[in-house]
Amino acid sequence: MDEGPHYSSSPEKHRKSGNSGGKRRHRYPLWVRVLTIVLAVIFALALGGLIFVLAKIGQINQAVEVERLARESEYFETDEVDSDLETMNPEEVTWDGTETVGGSDDVTNILLIGQDRRPGESRARSDAMIIASINKTDKTITLTSLMRDMYVQIPGYSDNRINAAYAFGGMELLDETIKENFDIDIDGNIEVDFSGFQDVIDSIGGIDLEIQADEISVMNDYIRDLNRQNGVYSETGLITQAGVLHLNGTQALAYSRIRYVGNGDFERTQRQRSVLMAAFEKVSDLSIPQMLSLADTIFPLLTTDMSSTDIIGLATDVLTLGISDVQTHNIPEEASYQSANIRGMAVLVPDLDDCRRKLQEIIYGQ
Repeated sequence: MDEGPHYSSSPEKHRKSGNSGGKRRHRYPLWVRVLTIVLAVIFALALGGLIFVLAKIGQINQAVEVERLARESEYFETDEVDSDLETMNPEEVTWDGTETVGGSDDVTNILLIGQDRRPGESRARSDAMIIASINKTDKTITLTSLMRDMYVQIPGYSDNRINAAYAFGGMELLDETIKENFDIDIDGNIEVDFSGFQDVIDSIGGIDLEIQADEISVMNDYIRDLNRQNGVYSETGLITQAGVLHLNGTQALAYSRIRYVGNGDFERTQRQRSVLMAAFEKVSDLSIPQMLSLADTIFPLLTTDMSSTDIIGLATDVLTLGISDVQTHNIPEEASYQSANIRGMAVLVPDLDDCRRKLQEIIYGQ
C-alpha cells in the first residue's frame, strides 16, 4: 500500500545558545493533535464510504445512445378495435396545447419505464410509464401514470401511441415526447424490463397486495404465460383465492399486467402504482446493511441515464427527507380524453390543455 508523506510530531531540537533571536517551534496541545487525527480518520472513512457507494451504484447499467428508427420505418401497433369506437382520420386530430406547466427547483421528476420486452427481443415499447415526482418542500412522492394508449405527437414521427416513442428512440425520444405534449421536464430515467421486474420483487421477499375475485382468472393466465417463458411448470404459483396475498415476482408482474378487468388500462395503471408503493414500503423498512445487500441484486437489473452523483443525490432526498406521503394519479383523467379508432388502434386522444393543467396541480401544487 502506497503511503503518503510522514510528518514528525517531535519538536525540533534547539541548541542551547545565548542567541535570543532564534525562532522556537511550539508543540500543539494534545487535544488539537487528537482532534486532527480523528478528523483525518473520519475523512478517510467517508472517502472509503463514497468509493463503496459509487461501486454499488456502478452496477446499474448506463443507457447507451440509441439509434433512432428511420421515419420511413415507423409502424402502428394495431389491435382488435371495439366496433363502438368512433373512427377518426389522423388529420382530424388537432393539437392546441397552449397551457404551460411551471417547474420548480424543489421538484425532481424521474420517469420509471417498464419495458415490454420478451426473451429474444431488443428494445420494445414502454409498457409502463410513471413519473415519480419527489417534492423536497412538501416531503411527498407523487406517482403519475401516463396511459400507454394515449395518442400523442412524437417529435420527428407521425402521431402514435405514446409507448411507441420508447421503441422508436429510447429514453431520449420518450422524454422529448412528454415535453412536447405535456410541457414536463424529465430529470432522469430508470428502466427495467419484465424479467428484471420479477427479480426485483423476489429480491425484496415479495409484496402483499389485495387481489379481487374477478382478477384471479386473468391473473392466472398471465402467470401461466410467464411460467412458460421462464421455463417453469405452467401451473406453478396460481392464485386460488381472493384477499390480501403475499405475491412473488411472477405473481406481482401478472397482477400489474391485468388490463381487461374493471376500467381497462386505467385500473391497470393503478395496479402498477400499487405494486410500486408496496415495494417502496417494503424497502423503506430495511436497515442500511440490508439495503446495501439488496443493491447487489437490484442494481444490475436497472438501466439509467443518470450519473452516479445524480443517483446519490436522489437517494439522499428520498431517504433523509422523511417522505410523509405517496400520492398516485394517472394522465389523462377520465374526463380529459376521447376514445377513438385511429389507424386501427384503440387510442385515447387527450385534451392537452386539460392534462397540462392537471399535471401542474399534481406535480407542482399550483
